[in-house]
Amino acid sequence: MKAFKYLLLCFLFISSAPRAEITSIEAFINASSNQTRLTQEMLKNYILIGMSVRGRKAEQDLKAAIAEYEAAEKEILNFANAHSQVQTLSYAKTDTVRETFKKAAAHWVQVKPLYEQTPAPENVEEVRAQTELLLSEWRTVTQEIVANTESKYGSLISTAGFVRMLSQRVNSYYALRAWGFDDRYSEPFMTSLTLFEENRNTLESSPLNNEKIKNELSKIQKDFTRFKDLSDTHVNKALLPLITRSAGKITDSMDKVTALYMYQGLQI
Repeated sequence: MKAFKYLLLCFLFISSAPRAEITSIEAFINASSNQTRLTQEMLKNYILIGMSVRGRKAEQDLKAAIAEYEAAEKEILNFANAHSQVQTLSYAKTDTVRETFKKAAAHWVQVKPLYEQTPAPENVEEVRAQTELLLSEWRTVTQEIVANTESKYGSLISTAGFVRMLSQRVNSYYALRAWGFDDRYSEPFMTSLTLFEENRNTLESSPLNNEKIKNELSKIQKDFTRFKDLSDTHVNKALLPLITRSAGKITDSMDKVTALYMYQGLQI
């Protein structure tokens, strides 16, 4: 029975956690960190649409990412307001978190119209720059939450969320390079690859990992090695569908790792 409950909870976390009602501090941290992943999903799909690479699917995925982002933003605010007087959730009372959240919410009002325009190479760098600011604001929100809570797994969930975001960030940077901006984004692409490996290694070294987490992280490392081998070849548009599928596979696996950390946090 316990094993069945474990599998059921993991399935719910993996398939719907970012859109579901937030009911725990662990889910709160995951939802906040997942907003950074969504910023990169939006940017990636904007570029794919502009390049006519899997255009119809990219349009659908962009709309889905925007809808997920906005639904999560509401749930994050609802959870923070509902628990603002609970002593164990002291983060909800801090001015820093509230002000950063307000910045992210206000900034989204400016960013969303950029994604509703027809993608074009002359506009993509402005879209990227504004999306980068939005990502930074959500990173700050997540870091402040983790710093002001006693959740044993908070830092691991945040780090897993960061790696999840990076799996989409390398995809968006590769797409930018293939769209004619190779000179500008080759170095950031390589930096993101390094950050991915460093933070995955941080997760792998945690003494809190169970066997399922260890196995999933090992699988992610193998998939990431294949991604690197694929991206090491000359950057070109023809490889983008393969790059996108490979990155998406890693993102899905990181969702599983995050769900496993969340479940362990709920058992304490």
